[in-house]
Amino acid sequence: MPRWQHLLSAGQRPVGMLSAPASGAAARSLKPSAAQAVCCNDHEHCCPTGTTCDVQHGRCLNGHLSTPWFTKTAATVKTPPVEDVVCPDKSSTCPDGSTCCQLASGQWGCCPLPQAVCCSDHEHCCPTGTTCDVKHGRCLNGDLSMPWFTKTAATVKAPTDVVCPDKSSTCPDGSTCCQLASGQWGCCPLPQAVCCNDHMHCCPTGTTCDVQHGRCNRQSSLSTRMFFVLDAKTSAPAPVSDVVCPDKSSTCPDGSTCCQLASGQWGCCPLPQAVCCNDHEHCCPTGTTCDVQHGRCLNGDLSTPWFTKTAAARAVSSPAASGAAARSLKPSAATVKTSPVEDVVCPDKSSTCPDGSTCCQLASGQWGCCPLPQAVCCNDHEHCCPTGTTCDVQHGRCLNGDLSMPWFKKTPATVKAPTEVE
Repeated sequence: MPRWQHLLSAGQRPVGMLSAPASGAAARSLKPSAAQAVCCNDHEHCCPTGTTCDVQHGRCLNGHLSTPWFTKTAATVKTPPVEDVVCPDKSSTCPDGSTCCQLASGQWGCCPLPQAVCCSDHEHCCPTGTTCDVKHGRCLNGDLSMPWFTKTAATVKAPTDVVCPDKSSTCPDGSTCCQLASGQWGCCPLPQAVCCNDHMHCCPTGTTCDVQHGRCNRQSSLSTRMFFVLDAKTSAPAPVSDVVCPDKSSTCPDGSTCCQLASGQWGCCPLPQAVCCNDHEHCCPTGTTCDVQHGRCLNGDLSTPWFTKTAAARAVSSPAASGAAARSLKPSAATVKTSPVEDVVCPDKSSTCPDGSTCCQLASGQWGCCPLPQAVCCNDHEHCCPTGTTCDVQHGRCLNGDLSMPWFKKTPATVKAPTEVE
């Protein structure tokens, strides 16, 4: 019997004789694991751990055992998330891996290198570790010299308005919505600002409001002046609807508050979400308390005049009566008038304003109505202030010493139709 047959019958295999490919579970068990395989030096195949690559025959050898080798596949490369570089102005951005450099215009540009050196000509940049040779337009590092790089314009994010909680008022990007004494929303020209409880001022984040002294205080004992809260921009107003009082038959104009009068009937305070004073004749802005003894509205150390309620319109009233009531629903002096209501006649003798208001000329040359008696007409020809105050046109406020309050907007006067001469 030939020796090789004897070896086969004994269960051995001569060196050099290749076995058939393993099949089934045996083949699966020989599959190399990703972490422990032997990488063959043909750079295309691999073998299970504990075997050697037989590149000549394309096999994996382990003593007398031989199995087919495995073909490598391309690895999956994880792409790191690309994040733009935000420039110091917070609104300009540069591509990932670049550097923000200021341009001659003052705007921001992008150098196409990470952690680059921004050259003083405001147009070029150099790699980190080099210096700018502005005279020759080069980047220097010892004896090495290379051309410098040109900056490109940064991408500027479009500003987005800040939407106030009422969903209809907006403030410019980078400002903060703060509620005014009227209940409407105003804008503090600072991001994430602190809204002061006088409803007129605001302070930078990280400070506290010192309303008494008009300052913004830090823990480090540093202090800065307060900022004025300006009127917010209001989107297209919703359809005007009267406020229905609890008796279901009395109504007040949109933006006012129903308050019960001493008679038990309902009256109208010309402020939204107002505080109804317990004298049943006056009211104060939201966030204040009524000082009935002195006829004032208090908020901490601040004091402002209170407002007089007017009779609410009844649902059964005639159109003419409703119109007269609507015209009279404006702030007036702190006492209740019991005299007959008479319109105020303006200097042109043909325009009239509701009783308790003041005629002020508009920019058009026509006459408008300030909803205050003996008011101060501001020289912007659109607003007015209470008597005894001055107009701060720059900030849209009425000033009286250290006190500041929102100003009032004039409304067009009623022009009487000329009577025909018979």
